[in-house]
Amino acid sequence: MQTRDFVDVAARSRELGCRVPVRVALLPGNFATAANPGEFCFHEATPHIRSAWQSVGLVDEGPDLARDMTQSSSIGIVSQAETNAGIPLVAFFGAGQLTGPEWCPTVALGMVSRVLALDPCCASPRDVRLDVVVERPGERGCECIEYRGDAVGIVVLVRDVRRIWADK
Repeated sequence: MQTRDFVDVAARSRELGCRVPVRVALLPGNFATAANPGEFCFHEATPHIRSAWQSVGLVDEGPDLARDMTQSSSIGIVSQAETNAGIPLVAFFGAGQLTGPEWCPTVALGMVSRVLALDPCCASPRDVRLDVVVERPGERGCECIEYRGDAVGIVVLVRDVRRIWADK
């Protein structure tokens, strides 16, 4: 696991004409580099995770996959082979979540772990690529936690999410 700076998600969302996530979202794997929403590539587990989140009351505030897919023929879900070639699953936790339920990041990452470990869409739960983008409080941009490993190890990343929020 390593961390790095990430594009300002709010500014990039406005630039691309997408919804601006405030709390929790799944972002396209190429969010930082896509020229427009028509180029977005989502990890194949994205619809499954969105459904799992919805089942526990979490609302994904990321780009609207259904709407954007009807507006562009090139947007899509990438296959496991393409995922292994470089399109990660990207979960976003906005600073707005600091005023929300404390359990949200833990449950959200738990559901990601569950889907990646158990869903047939995910070929190898022992070889997961997940980027967790965390918005720093106070207009300080975003940080990305790059996780590579077993799906069951994802939940512990909540400590790193909280650490980034606490570093002022």
